[in-house]
Amino acid sequence: MRRVIAFQGIIALVTALIFMYMGYQKVESSLFGGLISIMNTMLLARSVNQAGDAALEQNVSGGTLVLFKSLLIRIALVLIGFYIGIVTLGLDALQMLVAFAVTQIGYVFNKNKTIY
Repeated sequence: MRRVIAFQGIIALVTALIFMYMGYQKVESSLFGGLISIMNTMLLARSVNQAGDAALEQNVSGGTLVLFKSLLIRIALVLIGFYIGIVTLGLDALQMLVAFAVTQIGYVFNKNKTIY
């Protein structure tokens, strides 16, 4: 998992540098969007581990419930993160969204069977 988190962090930094090169003043917006994505990945990894533990105990419905609750929590985290970033901190919404999306795409391309 550390490899994926490091890869996502690098993507967020590169995205921030690209926005800085393009003349945007608030590059912390890109970093914040990347941070939301990284937190999302960490919560996913935790829930997959918990679901795996439930499956080892032959509790299939418990594993499914863990994954479903994790999905709801991760959706709420992303929405609250964007709200805090845009409304409370006054960060640039475009940078946050682009960094979040690119970092999530980086997760998809960098994951493998042994990610967790």
